[in-house]
Amino acid sequence: MLSHRLFPQARYSIWVDSKSQFRRDPLGVLEALLWRSNAVLAISEHGARSSVYDEAKGVVKKNKATPEEVEVQLRQYRHDGLPEDKRLNGKKALAEASVIAREHTPLTNLFTCLWFNEVVRFTSRDQLSFPYVLWRLKVLKNINMFPVCTRKDLVNSMGHIRKAKPLTS
Repeated sequence: MLSHRLFPQARYSIWVDSKSQFRRDPLGVLEALLWRSNAVLAISEHGARSSVYDEAKGVVKKNKATPEEVEVQLRQYRHDGLPEDKRLNGKKALAEASVIAREHTPLTNLFTCLWFNEVVRFTSRDQLSFPYVLWRLKVLKNINMFPVCTRKDLVNSMGHIRKAKPLTS
């Protein structure tokens, strides 16, 4: 998330989740995701859900966070007025952060710092905090929320390796 702090001289960065592997040249990824659409940030739409509130149910169901952790986060977001909409700024509201390409501008740097703060403050599930920060910031409009088929064309997704269950005697 904070690639501008890790690489302060870089003009662009691409984040690829540990479960993914590039299928394309990184410059081609920047061209496809940022330059063609005149975007400063590109992130994949979520493949399964559109709403933060629906995603929260999925996070709890898959034991990726406790119901209490998720409820604290959603309670704050509701209190702040995050709408239940499945679309935000005309785009799908929910993102999947397995591939993120961005230009390092003051606005995208601020966005990722705020997003990082939410991930640290609440659950580590970045899908829950992304739409909230995007909604709160309001000024970041030139985002390419690209479809899942584009992501699948750019990277191979291996899936996370599951931890082995302990042996019982």
